[in-house]
Amino acid sequence: MIFVTINTASEFLCFLAAVIFLYREKTLAWKLFIPFLLLTCSVEVAGIYIREFAGVSNYQIYNVYLLFECGFTSYFFFHLYKAYNYKVIWLVTWLCLFTVMYVTDLLYHHFSQFVSTTASVMSVVFVLACLYFYYLKLRDERFEPLLFSAPFWWVSGTLFFYFGSTACNNFLDYLSHYENITFSRSIRYIIFNVLDIIMYLFWSYAFICRYRQRKSSP
Repeated sequence: MIFVTINTASEFLCFLAAVIFLYREKTLAWKLFIPFLLLTCSVEVAGIYIREFAGVSNYQIYNVYLLFECGFTSYFFFHLYKAYNYKVIWLVTWLCLFTVMYVTDLLYHHFSQFVSTTASVMSVVFVLACLYFYYLKLRDERFEPLLFSAPFWWVSGTLFFYFGSTACNNFLDYLSHYENITFSRSIRYIIFNVLDIIMYLFWSYAFICRYRQRKSSP
């Protein structure tokens, strides 16, 4: 039961939602959620195994996973922006900048710890990307009920997670004063679990909206 946590459970349920509602999806960006969430679940389980049974730090597997997280999330934002004539050069520029930061972070710490600076910058960029999407939606003259808008719910879940995690990391020193509280869990641990639940609930609902949209299309 050590592998069953709030984090792994929410990820797995979201993966099941992706399989159920996106299995017959034709658009590549949406279809890729299935392998990406499978990878996410696998990395989380592997991280627990390495920490609890191998007795070593699991930062290396999360350093590798960060590449996939950045690549997939950036590509999906690009997919959402394409409807607004977004140029691919901006995606390429961001990925090049990310690669430079990532490699610099690894070299600076001699490959001995998690690339936290790069992850923090990535989170800020994704928060800005979410806000930019809202800006584009406000300017869009085409009407779309947000209650059933798959992109809107995916972006909202993503914004909750990356904004919350960025704020949490920035106040890490403050939160460390309250490291052990109820149930022997830190406030940071609880916050990230809540953020995970919110994001994966929103993503799952986005998959349902996408499924409804696909079924109702001629």
